[in-house]
Amino acid sequence: MWTLAAPIALMQLGMMAYGVVDTLFMGALGPTELGGVGLGGSTFFTLMIFGMGTLLGVDSLSSRAHGAGREDDSAAIYLHSLVIAFGVALPLFLLVNLADRFYAFMGVDSAVAAVALEYLSTLRWMTLPFLLFAASRQYLQSLSVTRPMLAAIFAGNVVNIVLNYGLVFGRLGFPKLGVMGCALASVTNSVVMLGVVVFPVIDRVRDSGYRFDGLRKPVLWDLIRLGLPAGLQMLVEVSMFSLVTTFMSRYGPIPTAAHQITMTLVSVTFMIPLGVSFAAAVRVGQGLGKEDPVSAVRSGRTALFMGVGFMALTALVFWTVPGFLLGLFTQDPEVLALGVSFLFVGGLFQIFDGMQIVLNGSIRGLGETKIQLIAHLIGFGAIGLPLGVWLSFRGGFGPLGLWYGLLTGLTLTGVSLFFVWRSRAKRLLSDIE
Repeated sequence: MWTLAAPIALMQLGMMAYGVVDTLFMGALGPTELGGVGLGGSTFFTLMIFGMGTLLGVDSLSSRAHGAGREDDSAAIYLHSLVIAFGVALPLFLLVNLADRFYAFMGVDSAVAAVALEYLSTLRWMTLPFLLFAASRQYLQSLSVTRPMLAAIFAGNVVNIVLNYGLVFGRLGFPKLGVMGCALASVTNSVVMLGVVVFPVIDRVRDSGYRFDGLRKPVLWDLIRLGLPAGLQMLVEVSMFSLVTTFMSRYGPIPTAAHQITMTLVSVTFMIPLGVSFAAAVRVGQGLGKEDPVSAVRSGRTALFMGVGFMALTALVFWTVPGFLLGLFTQDPEVLALGVSFLFVGGLFQIFDGMQIVLNGSIRGLGETKIQLIAHLIGFGAIGLPLGVWLSFRGGFGPLGLWYGLLTGLTLTGVSLFFVWRSRAKRLLSDIE
């Protein structure tokens, strides 16, 4: 599990580094720019997460085919996933253009909204390369191939840092573009990442022996059957965080900035169990492809231990040195004081966040995605978000109430998926007794 999870988790951290770099540069411009870029990024990546989620059927189907030695089927699954990527890219691009109406409806602070809209006007152009990279990544990791993706993330981060430094502040001979420069750096690094992985992907498709002879409706349907619920489930989860960011912006730049910094920290730690989750989906799927349910169940259990164990350690760090972590991003005393409170609650939900995302991957490896969607709709949509909004605006908890809503949603979802996985694992093992 670790031989696959470690490079995927490292890749996830590399992806997260883009947001960290953006936050650091925007923090130097001021709370309004920081809050606006945080809001715009949250809006955009909520849509991208749905798009990426529709491609998650690749790791389940391709890993099972790879485990059974059917490399041509894995290649066919990948090429059909590109059709889905193209199909969802345009609608998502157009939805970004509605952000101004959404912010007005939500009552977002006008200064923060203006920065967010400026940021999104450029950022939206990374929609297609981002989704094509996501499809390529799912295919490679289903084959347990990770080096090209790590190379892509490394190259993307180098480009992102250089362009942010140059375009945001007008250095290295670049024009000073501020917020728009930050967005342009993100678009460029997504194109760079896609360019790095495209040749290794072409080599593996060619070596598989697969020859394209037209679209296969059963393959497309299987990808949609698994990917659509997975995309909706990820949309529900990320939408909760995005909506919390939007609600937080109603309190003005200081709470929005504190929220953005704290979300960056908890998102960094989340990348490790997210990487473990992808590895769990692949290893469980490969075990089933080899007709070895014991290996599949063992992989799921190992992944759960790794993900929850890591998040328990990060919770201790959050509670022990919150001021130091927050001080890496800002020295504003008001932002720091509020951020400490947010980080305390973030530490509380670390374990359940790790639990729900790892179990999500393990269950997806079994070929199921609908049950995760139901768990997230109930835990996040029906209970967590409404409770957080009530606590914040009616219950007297202020900005902190929104974070208690996040805690509730993650706890309910993690516990429910634990019982689902335990039931599925018992069924698999009983079938061989």
